[in-house]
Amino acid sequence: MTGVPAEAASSIRPKDIAGLVLDLDGTLADTPRAIATCLLKVLADHGVALDEAAVRPLIGRPLEQSLARLLGRAEDDSEVTAAVRAYQELFRAHLLSVTADQLSLPGVREGLRELRTRGLLLGLATSKPQGAAERMLRLMGIADLFQVVAGHDSVRRGKPDPEMALLVADRLGLTPERCAVVGDGVADAAMGRAAGMRVLGVSYGVATAAELSVAGAERVVDSFAEVVALVAPVPLISPSPRAPKETL
Repeated sequence: MTGVPAEAASSIRPKDIAGLVLDLDGTLADTPRAIATCLLKVLADHGVALDEAAVRPLIGRPLEQSLARLLGRAEDDSEVTAAVRAYQELFRAHLLSVTADQLSLPGVREGLRELRTRGLLLGLATSKPQGAAERMLRLMGIADLFQVVAGHDSVRRGKPDPEMALLVADRLGLTPERCAVVGDGVADAAMGRAAGMRVLGVSYGVATAAELSVAGAERVVDSFAEVVALVAPVPLISPSPRAPKETL
């Protein structure tokens, strides 16, 4: 369901929710189209002709896994390794060509700062490698707002397995019940549900509202401003969880 009425806004945010586990691509960063473009270019160079509709559902999944599937090869195949390197070069060039405003989705930077002001702890859970995610946060000007950054290389099992969400919660010093996952992908919703967390989907990324709901999102909203309204509807007193552990 999309477009949450004001009177229902507080229902996702019981008083014991103290932290958010946020996805990056398509949730905070306006990157899905660039990711799809880079994937299609790499695939074409390897003799595989597809369209955006074929690769878009794989956005938000680990890169090696996605390219192996699209190329019909094993993840450790030399062709997949070469394709990963080519993609990384293309995507880095894209990041260097855009500004922080262009990279950030509408309302994200101010919304994250508002969430921190209202006392919530913020962690990132992304299928990107941790280092690449940290570089993107710096480019977006929001790295200082996150207490924890976890990438696909931070865990043994990536999304939709709950391991990454549980790791972020632990590093924030919170139990799963005190966290909510926010994401645009089916894997985000499934991860959050499996971790025993509240799940909020955003419809402006990769998956549709219906897909997110089926995967476990209890609500789906159309903007990041609605995320803020749902999880922190009024100014809050800072929570008192266990002291956050050192960032990954």
